[in-house]
Amino acid sequence: MSTFKEIRGRLVKSYTTNPTNPQEGEMWYNQTDLKLKGVVAAAAWSSSANIATARATTGAGGIPTAAWIAGGTASTPNSGLAITEEFNGSGWSAGGNLNQARGYSDGSGTQTAGLQVGGAPTSPVVGQTYVEEYNGTAWTAVTGTPHGLWQNSVFGIQTAAVSAGQEPGTASAVFNYNGSSWTTGGTMTTTRGYVSSAGTQTAGWIGGGSPATGDNYTEHYDGSSWTASATLASPSSSYSAGANGAQTAAIYFGGKPNTPAVSLTNTETFDGSSWTASAAMGTGADEMGSANNGTSNSTALSAGGFPNGAGSALSVTQEYNVTANTITAAAWSAGGAAPGGLGGSALSGTKESAQQWGGDNGGGTPTWPTTSYSYNGSTWTSSGSIPSGHNSMGRGGSVSTAVLSMGHSQTSGATETWEGNGSSWSSGNALNTGRAFYGTGCGPQTAAVGVGGNTAAGAAPGISNAHENYDGTNWTSKTVFPTTANWVGSVGTQTALMAFAGFPYNGNSWDGSSWTAAPSNSINRLNFYGGSGGASATSAYIFGGYSPPSWANTTYTEHFDGTSWATQPNLATARGNFGGAGTSSNGLLAGSSYPGNTAVEEFTTETTSLNVKALSTS
Repeated sequence: MSTFKEIRGRLVKSYTTNPTNPQEGEMWYNQTDLKLKGVVAAAAWSSSANIATARATTGAGGIPTAAWIAGGTASTPNSGLAITEEFNGSGWSAGGNLNQARGYSDGSGTQTAGLQVGGAPTSPVVGQTYVEEYNGTAWTAVTGTPHGLWQNSVFGIQTAAVSAGQEPGTASAVFNYNGSSWTTGGTMTTTRGYVSSAGTQTAGWIGGGSPATGDNYTEHYDGSSWTASATLASPSSSYSAGANGAQTAAIYFGGKPNTPAVSLTNTETFDGSSWTASAAMGTGADEMGSANNGTSNSTALSAGGFPNGAGSALSVTQEYNVTANTITAAAWSAGGAAPGGLGGSALSGTKESAQQWGGDNGGGTPTWPTTSYSYNGSTWTSSGSIPSGHNSMGRGGSVSTAVLSMGHSQTSGATETWEGNGSSWSSGNALNTGRAFYGTGCGPQTAAVGVGGNTAAGAAPGISNAHENYDGTNWTSKTVFPTTANWVGSVGTQTALMAFAGFPYNGNSWDGSSWTAAPSNSINRLNFYGGSGGASATSAYIFGGYSPPSWANTTYTEHFDGTSWATQPNLATARGNFGGAGTSSNGLLAGSSYPGNTAVEEFTTETTSLNVKALSTS
């Protein structure tokens, strides 16, 4: 038998512990564990940020790190949507709406050159000839297909695409597109609808479909004719599964078999000769959107879909990777329960070192608590008392031992400023413009910022555009916010500030001398009375809050990267009018809310770690 040295030209190294930063394919002997170990690539699905609007039967395209979905339906029966969302590898942001709302269509192409074909606007479903092209910002209606289509599958690019299949699946319905017109393509070897597809116009493939006689068939297309290829390892779906990759490196996942009506988690990959089972999806789905413009079978993206073919659509996003890293998705997790479920509390600091004060317990103002509490990442302890019970204060401070309270809503034009050191509170100099901030504000205790707010007590109108900086002693008025706005979430510093959401919505960035309009958050809501935090003006978060017109509490979380907003994993418990804090992505903290919600949640960003495994010597 050959030795490792004879094969590789070197000996296996031996360590008492695993080496620091080993590379994929590297192997060593761990003297402590008495095992041969190495870094190996493995296939796995992981959760990502939800799509903003739960839906199925969408058109989709792009690659798994730069994808788009458009249209679809939120439930059965069909009620077509026009909404487009774009994925940046970690979250979804709003794109331009389709001109024609529809479900049961399909798409292909890239995030900046997409194509949406067919579909139906309402139930009963009747396929239409709709075709639209996307430039990354807006959709434009172009030449329609020769006849109406639904449950068709599209592959290729915007200027060289193919639409294959239809419902009912009794006619081949293959059409080639050259960027301006459609022509009839080759006839499928097995006529069917509900197929999944990927590849290019001259080297594409389809798989699965309905009727059941074709549910595990795959075929390859050369631009004019189809050739039967290897059958899938397990029967597939009558409702479209997800697909990506090239003819020689493809991936097929999810879907629903013709019987029974249960969404699958199956994943299969193709190497040019046969299909092999791979890692199962975390959540079974069918009729999802999938990024189908990639060339590899080592990555895939699934967005939304139906659970078991009908009902209310899913919002889940799932990513498939073959990698030497173990990916742990970003998530909110439970923290230590707060002392009480109060409304309008202020919260400042991070999830490892925070302080909460004030709030409404549902009784009259004289009964509102004055005790403040410090948080160490797991438990809350009393940390002194504010001078009087109030709610809707503004906040500053980056740790529990140096926080700032500004204004409140019990008195019109309240100018009070209080400083907390983790055990007691003292009065600071007054604001120049008194107002209630509703839990917003940012910066450390000695360099805090307050923007917008309400100058009248309670719910009375009196919205302000005031902008002030605090230096640890005095407040200084700065250039006013471009419009009057209530609940202006802010993240950053006195010279690099992102101010967003509010009532009415207004997003602007501040560079220390002037305001510049900034993009809106991607969810179509005001996020009134939500939480905010983040590391800087180019890494800001917004979470929870009220959503009009129902003013219901929400679980939404979004991240701003300096250019655009994108969805992040949702809170576990919906909440509004609460304290939110955090001065880094991994330090976000969502506080308690009224009535009686003492649940505290902590945010952790996505992490990766090397996939170190014990290796067999056989």
